[in-house]
Amino acid sequence: MVHQLAGVAGSTAFDATQAAYYATIAQSDKSGDGTVRHRLRPEVGDGTIEVTSLRNGFHIVRYDVAFAGGHQVGYTFPGDHFELEHCVDGRMHISEAGSTGGLHAGSVALSPRCATDGVVAHGDGERYRAVSITGTWTGLESYLTGVGAGALPATGPENVARERYLGRSAALRPVAGPLAEIFMHRHSSPGRLLFLESRLAAALAALIDGLAVTAPPADIRELEDHEVAALHRVPELLWRDRHAPPSLAELARASSMSVRRLTTGFRALYGTSVLEHHRRRCLDRAAALLVETDWPVARIGHEVGYASPSNFGYAFRRDRGTTPARFRRAHS
Repeated sequence: MVHQLAGVAGSTAFDATQAAYYATIAQSDKSGDGTVRHRLRPEVGDGTIEVTSLRNGFHIVRYDVAFAGGHQVGYTFPGDHFELEHCVDGRMHISEAGSTGGLHAGSVALSPRCATDGVVAHGDGERYRAVSITGTWTGLESYLTGVGAGALPATGPENVARERYLGRSAALRPVAGPLAEIFMHRHSSPGRLLFLESRLAAALAALIDGLAVTAPPADIRELEDHEVAALHRVPELLWRDRHAPPSLAELARASSMSVRRLTTGFRALYGTSVLEHHRRRCLDRAAALLVETDWPVARIGHEVGYASPSNFGYAFRRDRGTTPARFRRAHS
């Protein structure tokens, strides 16, 4: 049997599939500090999955489980789903179309900023001990802004993000320390939630440092300084004229570059295409406005450059896996 999880963390869809999953495999009870402990049914295996909700919108999930007969969970997550997981002990296998990997003792995985669809699997009787931080990329950026941390560094080209996701990146190893402290902290106390918040902040600080020190792709070194400066201006040109976006040819002329040089240089610098980077910026801004303001959805769509509410609704739903209105309700 393959259980299923879907939607972005905190959304109605995700909560529903997660609740159905836990109801199938475990008996659940809630502690005084808000932590929900899901104890595996004897026929499923041995151990617990503990979920603690923090006030900043993140959830801490602590795994200490051994599944009888193996265990598989399918997932379908949109691009805004954020998950940072550290394996303390054991192993978990990850498989998606065209790629496989997994977590083992000491490794850390970071979800990519794109839709993912695959299966995680646990071996028969193999104990898995891990800590996962779940939330949204939008929520993470709002949180970092709120604590004065500034912008989150770029997650890098797709191949780099994929290596991190599959647990094969050494750059994220410093994140393991604070997450391991969360795993080891078992006793209930008045300061428990504050302790968890502090270790979360430490893990996110290590994540920012790990993303910031990633070596740039080799292609970047082939760009002239003036070309790099011109490419850095492209996102602002697109944002400034978002209601009537310039074409690639117009951007290339404004940057004194050929279209080919612009597109290949931009991808080397930002790890994505010009149009995808702009689309991401618009939808990320829209998600922030849905949470931070009471503006009508149509006004927000216009603000981020969409010509009609229907076009905005379609783009947002395709990216986030839910409608703007439901996203607002889930994050307010």
